[in-house]
Amino acid sequence: MGFFDDLKAAAIEKVKEKVKEELAELGIDLDEDEDDADIDEAPEPEPEEIAAEEASSTPAQDDDGGERPVSAWSTPLNVTTSLPPSAPAVASSNYSPSTTSFPRPDADTTFNEAVQKLWDLDARLIPNQDYKIDVQSSKHPCNKEDAAEEPLFTYVKPAVFRKRPTFTTFVALLNNYSTYTGEEEDVTEQELQENRAFLNEVMKTAPMKYCHQYCIAKGCTYKGKEISGSESEFKRILNSIWFELYSRSGRRNMDSSGFEHVFVGEVKNGQVSGFHNWIMFYLEEKRGNVDFRGYIKPKCRGSSTAETNDDDPVLTLQFRWNGVEKFVGTCFIGVTPEFEMALYTMAFLASEEDENVITLDAGGEKFDLNVKCHKYDRNTKVGSCYVEALAHYE
Repeated sequence: MGFFDDLKAAAIEKVKEKVKEELAELGIDLDEDEDDADIDEAPEPEPEEIAAEEASSTPAQDDDGGERPVSAWSTPLNVTTSLPPSAPAVASSNYSPSTTSFPRPDADTTFNEAVQKLWDLDARLIPNQDYKIDVQSSKHPCNKEDAAEEPLFTYVKPAVFRKRPTFTTFVALLNNYSTYTGEEEDVTEQELQENRAFLNEVMKTAPMKYCHQYCIAKGCTYKGKEISGSESEFKRILNSIWFELYSRSGRRNMDSSGFEHVFVGEVKNGQVSGFHNWIMFYLEEKRGNVDFRGYIKPKCRGSSTAETNDDDPVLTLQFRWNGVEKFVGTCFIGVTPEFEMALYTMAFLASEEDENVITLDAGGEKFDLNVKCHKYDRNTKVGSCYVEALAHYE
């Protein structure tokens, strides 16, 4: 049994209890079932032509030959097939990615095509059903006045954190880091188990399986070794590029990691650095640590301009985190943790460029995005990954 497969049920229960207690402090009760009744079942679209190997009805096999352990999560999830291109988001709490089908990428699949496929495969939350936001007023990045009197998030359905293992294991990681660069990180054994639990869960999802296949198809290498079809080995690579520590402050303190920077955020030289994740934003708003100060309008393309509204899946924001400014920061809204992990992992492993301009069809609206990826520690770890919104149009 491999390093990532020997997590005991007791360790998983610790993760779940930790998240339950943390969210309870914010008034989010994971024991309540009152919101389950109005969650729609996931749609049943036609399967696509080529199925992933994991779509077989036979017991799941690990790439190294052994039978994959059954998930320790007690709440069953309904099974669905893949989403068709540009499909609307499916109900957040009733999606199981374990048997999702998708066409395999090949050497000719472009980065833009791969990102669009990730988007089509993602089981995003449904705006105004699974979550609600209030974008309020726009502003220029240089404008220091507060253009938003209310929080950005008005509601996120608690069932999202109870029924979706990738959300639960993701939340467990968010308080494992020191905010300020220069402060040495103290990683406990429990936190290492939480990292492994998260990687185990995201690798069961369609976006991360597609990411893995894309990296194989493009002949990607890591530390001089070609990426293989072994899922266990790929999880080790993910652990290395996202969770292994390095020094960001230049003081030789092991004070940062790719995951901390991108998804949690840091304070460096008196400014917020990183912090590109909507779940972290929502939870920090609930704690009173984030002050949303308005959104930044992206540029338009020609005369076909789309208005920024409360169901946009990409927003450029200005906010304060514990009183420290983030003048411009773009993040996806309502996407799953696995979508962003897959997107930024592909940018890190499969792109030779620091910047990748793409067009994302979000179903009725399009976004020109620049997917940026900066590498650290001799190109072995994520320094930063995020998207920059270039244009928003219909």
